Amino acid sequence: MLKLATVRPPVRRVLALDGGTRRFKLLLAESDFGRLRILKQELVDLQDEGLVSPEEIRSHLQDSLEKWGHPPLALTLPEHISTSQVVDLPPAPESEVDKLIAEESRKLSGVSESRIVYDFVPTETVRRNRQQYWVTLCQEGEIRERILRLGIEQEDLCEVTTTANALIAAYDAAAPSVPRAILVHLGAQTTVVAIVLAGQGAFATSYQMGGDFFTRSLARQRNCSEEQAETLKREKNLLSGPEASSEFTAVVDGWGAELKRQLSEWFQNNPGAASATPAFALVASGGGFEQPGLLEYLRTQASLPLQPWPQAVESEPNLPAGGFEVAFGTALQALGHVAHPISLLPDDYRKAWQSKLSLQRVDLASLILLVLCVVVLGLGTWRKFSLINAKTQLMDQVQAGQTAADANDAFTSDLVTEYENLRPVLAAQENTIDTLKTFALLQQSRSNRSFWYVLLADQQSYFSQPPALLSTNRPAKTNLLGSAIEAPRLGPLLTRPAASALTNSALARPGFIAELCVPGDAEASRQALSELVNGLKQQRLFSKVDLLSDDLRRSLADPKVTVTDRDFVLALDFAETDFQQPARWKRPSAAGSRPLSKRAARPSINTSDMTDAAGQNAQ
Repeated sequence: MLKLATVRPPVRRVLALDGGTRRFKLLLAESDFGRLRILKQELVDLQDEGLVSPEEIRSHLQDSLEKWGHPPLALTLPEHISTSQVVDLPPAPESEVDKLIAEESRKLSGVSESRIVYDFVPTETVRRNRQQYWVTLCQEGEIRERILRLGIEQEDLCEVTTTANALIAAYDAAAPSVPRAILVHLGAQTTVVAIVLAGQGAFATSYQMGGDFFTRSLARQRNCSEEQAETLKREKNLLSGPEASSEFTAVVDGWGAELKRQLSEWFQNNPGAASATPAFALVASGGGFEQPGLLEYLRTQASLPLQPWPQAVESEPNLPAGGFEVAFGTALQALGHVAHPISLLPDDYRKAWQSKLSLQRVDLASLILLVLCVVVLGLGTWRKFSLINAKTQLMDQVQAGQTAADANDAFTSDLVTEYENLRPVLAAQENTIDTLKTFALLQQSRSNRSFWYVLLADQQSYFSQPPALLSTNRPAKTNLLGSAIEAPRLGPLLTRPAASALTNSALARPGFIAELCVPGDAEASRQALSELVNGLKQQRLFSKVDLLSDDLRRSLADPKVTVTDRDFVLALDFAETDFQQPARWKRPSAAGSRPLSKRAARPSINTSDMTDAAGQNAQ
């Protein structure tokens, strides 16, 4: 059965992993019809991320692979666990070359019992009666240990190569016009040296003097921790200028002397290479060269004219950022963009990957064949039944539209009915909540204040009582609160018609009537009442808070708990609600549906009059 999830062009995308002791470089690349594109690059600093133990590193790496979709993985091996060099063999058929190189690999490895993984490519160097091959080998145990240490044994491992071969591939892509180059990669633990002739490897070695070697030397000189020495090395120029250190300069000179020794041995064995033209370009790469002043010092003082790695330009934008050269070369080889690849992938991983590639090719061919069959069948059917199918589809659409409209009408009707059944309950619940909130607000308003409430009633119950008989000698309260509450806010209540001309239904609103006494002189009473009214107005619970005019007042409070001329009545109108009016629904017209109308009003609740206790009067 064809699995569409696995159908894709073989080796179209690969994730290259260059794992060092301090940093991990991940580079996701894709090849579309022979064109390479770098999709994503990520640098993981193990110390900054707090990844110390192998378990933490494996867990973080698995999270990154899952985040990137588990693409095929290409792994870069450290150079010090492998061997790369040119091997001279007598002319022999291709079938015999593999046996000869296998025997030579066992000699080079120096281990007879350990299984050796090797690969080779012929070089362009021509010697009389001799053929030269660029051979790279590594113990299989070292490769598998590296895979297990990273926890990627269950991933789709498609390629394994060495740092030197990855550097050679990356430099050939970055500077294809340079025939001779010496690549110096300064890593954290080791320095890798690779000599390139005509795009192929001619020499590769490594020695255990890297960026950490400089850091440890500086830490001993300054008698500080390695973390402090690393920070000092990256922030200050210790090789020239006022902060130059002669002791640290001697360490760098020792590193340069070892590099010169390695190159000198190769040039002694290849005397014609030193005098060849054009001369070798000395190219630097790796995080160790990020140290301030290091490249300038090596050029001027150590007679090592190192050049920085070629950067991306407009003509060749698909080059990696600085520090990702090794990962880039590994991705190039995995995607088939290297003319002379060197692969150290173990046999079981190679067979598994080849099997997966074959399955992908079969699935891709099956998909193409299936698409062609469907297209041909569709064209034939379209020629015979295009007209009848069009009419049938149109009829089906009309019927489906009518069915959907009827179902929508029925559903809307049921929804409105259910809403009408629940609306009184919702209105009562919301009114109850607002009532409880009103009790809490009024109780809270008395905190640290000298007034007291003598009456609290809902407006419907309050206005159902007969109007109060006002005394002609009772002074008006507008003299006391004229400056406390603004005239525009009190205007609607002060200009109401007489109570005898209004019905109870017109006067009552959803809300409460609160009657309170504010003792003290006129100014203190005015200030206290003003603060109370302004505080209640700020609550979203009320739409209106105002004094009730004398002509609308009812004499319901006990005169024993009131104070003459300091007795005030507040009307507290609740904010509007959506649950009072029934929903009016009718079938939408052809011109378009209209939203349901909502009138905002609140149902009134009948509560018994509430009076304060005698103890509150004492306050």
